[in-house]
Amino acid sequence: MSDDGSSPGVRRLIADWLLEPPPVLPGVPALEVPRAQAAEVIAAARRLVAGCATADQPCPTPPTALLPLAAALVVDEHPSVWNWSREEREELLDWVAVLIERHGEEGVQELVRQLASAA
Repeated sequence: MSDDGSSPGVRRLIADWLLEPPPVLPGVPALEVPRAQAAEVIAAARRLVAGCATADQPCPTPPTALLPLAAALVVDEHPSVWNWSREEREELLDWVAVLIERHGEEGVQELVRQLASAA
Protein backbone atom coordinates (compact mmCIF):
# COMPACT_ATOMS: atom_id res chain seq x y z
CA MET A 1 0.00 0.00 0.00
CA SER A 2 1.37 3.41 -0.87
CA ASP A 3 1.90 6.20 1.62
CA ASP A 4 -0.11 8.67 -0.46
CA GLY A 5 -3.29 6.59 -0.68
CA SER A 6 -2.88 5.78 -4.37
CA SER A 7 -2.61 2.00 -4.01
CA PRO A 8 -5.35 -0.16 -5.53
CA GLY A 9 -6.65 -1.24 -2.11
CA VAL A 10 -7.17 2.31 -0.86
CA ARG A 11 -8.66 3.45 -4.17
CA ARG A 12 -11.06 0.47 -4.13
CA LEU A 13 -12.12 1.22 -0.54
CA ILE A 14 -12.85 4.86 -1.32
CA ALA A 15 -14.57 3.99 -4.60
CA ASP A 16 -16.81 1.49 -2.80
CA TRP A 17 -17.82 4.14 -0.27
CA LEU A 18 -18.58 6.67 -3.00
CA LEU A 19 -20.34 4.21 -5.28
CA GLU A 20 -22.74 2.88 -2.71
CA PRO A 21 -22.96 4.91 0.47
CA PRO A 22 -24.66 3.10 3.31
CA PRO A 23 -28.40 3.69 3.55
CA VAL A 24 -29.67 6.04 6.22
CA LEU A 25 -31.72 3.94 8.59
CA PRO A 26 -33.95 5.02 11.46
CA GLY A 27 -32.72 4.47 14.98
CA VAL A 28 -29.28 4.56 16.54
CA PRO A 29 -26.77 5.61 13.85
CA ALA A 30 -23.87 3.41 14.97
CA LEU A 31 -22.98 0.35 16.97
CA GLU A 32 -22.76 1.04 20.70
CA VAL A 33 -19.09 1.09 21.71
CA PRO A 34 -18.56 0.04 25.33
CA ARG A 35 -15.93 1.59 27.58
CA ALA A 36 -12.83 -0.60 27.83
CA GLN A 37 -9.23 -0.60 28.92
CA ALA A 38 -6.77 0.00 26.09
CA ALA A 39 -5.23 -3.45 26.55
CA GLU A 40 -8.63 -5.08 25.96
CA VAL A 41 -9.25 -3.11 22.76
CA ILE A 42 -5.71 -3.75 21.49
CA ALA A 43 -6.07 -7.49 22.19
CA ALA A 44 -9.38 -7.62 20.29
CA ALA A 45 -7.89 -5.80 17.29
CA ARG A 46 -4.83 -8.05 17.41
CA ARG A 47 -7.05 -11.16 17.40
CA LEU A 48 -8.92 -9.93 14.33
CA VAL A 49 -5.72 -9.12 12.44
CA ALA A 50 -3.29 -11.79 13.60
CA GLY A 51 -5.52 -14.52 14.97
CA CYS A 52 -4.07 -14.25 18.47
CA ALA A 53 -4.18 -11.82 21.36
CA THR A 54 -0.75 -12.28 22.92
CA ALA A 55 1.09 -9.04 23.58
CA ASP A 56 4.30 -10.39 22.02
CA GLN A 57 2.65 -10.63 18.59
CA PRO A 58 4.16 -7.74 16.59
CA CYS A 59 1.86 -5.59 14.51
CA PRO A 60 2.36 -5.77 10.75
CA THR A 61 3.51 -2.50 9.23
CA PRO A 62 0.43 -0.28 9.23
CA PRO A 63 -0.47 1.46 5.97
CA THR A 64 0.45 5.12 6.49
CA ALA A 65 -2.45 6.31 4.34
CA LEU A 66 -4.98 4.61 6.63
CA LEU A 67 -3.60 5.92 9.94
CA PRO A 68 -5.60 9.19 9.78
CA LEU A 69 -8.76 7.25 8.92
CA ALA A 70 -8.18 4.79 11.76
CA ALA A 71 -7.59 7.67 14.17
CA ALA A 72 -10.55 9.80 13.12
CA LEU A 73 -13.19 7.09 12.73
CA VAL A 74 -12.19 4.46 15.27
CA VAL A 75 -9.52 5.19 17.87
CA ASP A 76 -10.34 8.82 18.71
CA GLU A 77 -14.07 8.01 18.80
CA HIS A 78 -13.71 5.32 21.46
CA PRO A 79 -15.41 6.43 24.70
CA SER A 80 -12.38 5.45 26.81
CA VAL A 81 -9.65 7.02 24.67
CA TRP A 82 -9.02 9.81 27.19
CA ASN A 83 -7.99 7.24 29.81
CA TRP A 84 -5.36 5.62 27.60
CA SER A 85 -1.68 6.50 27.40
CA ARG A 86 -0.20 7.92 24.23
CA GLU A 87 1.66 4.65 23.68
CA GLU A 88 -1.53 2.60 24.03
CA ARG A 89 -3.37 4.87 21.61
CA GLU A 90 -0.55 4.62 19.05
CA GLU A 91 -0.37 0.83 19.35
CA LEU A 92 -4.13 0.53 18.83
CA LEU A 93 -3.94 2.96 15.92
CA ASP A 94 -1.45 0.68 14.14
CA TRP A 95 -3.60 -2.42 14.69
CA VAL A 96 -6.78 -0.66 13.54
CA ALA A 97 -5.10 0.65 10.36
CA VAL A 98 -4.04 -2.90 9.49
CA LEU A 99 -7.54 -4.15 10.37
CA ILE A 100 -9.09 -1.62 7.99
CA GLU A 101 -6.61 -2.53 5.26
CA ARG A 102 -7.41 -6.24 5.54
CA HIS A 103 -11.11 -6.25 6.41
CA GLY A 104 -12.49 -2.77 5.73
CA GLU A 105 -15.58 -1.55 7.56
CA GLU A 106 -16.61 -5.12 8.35
CA GLY A 107 -13.43 -5.50 10.42
CA VAL A 108 -14.23 -2.39 12.43
CA GLN A 109 -17.79 -3.57 13.01
CA GLU A 110 -16.50 -6.95 14.17
CA LEU A 111 -14.11 -5.19 16.56
CA VAL A 112 -17.04 -3.29 18.09
CA ARG A 113 -19.12 -6.49 18.31
CA GLN A 114 -16.30 -8.30 20.11
CA LEU A 115 -15.88 -5.44 22.57
CA ALA A 116 -19.65 -5.32 23.18
CA SER A 117 -19.84 -9.06 23.81
CA ALA A 118 -16.99 -8.81 26.34
CA ALA A 119 -18.59 -5.89 28.21
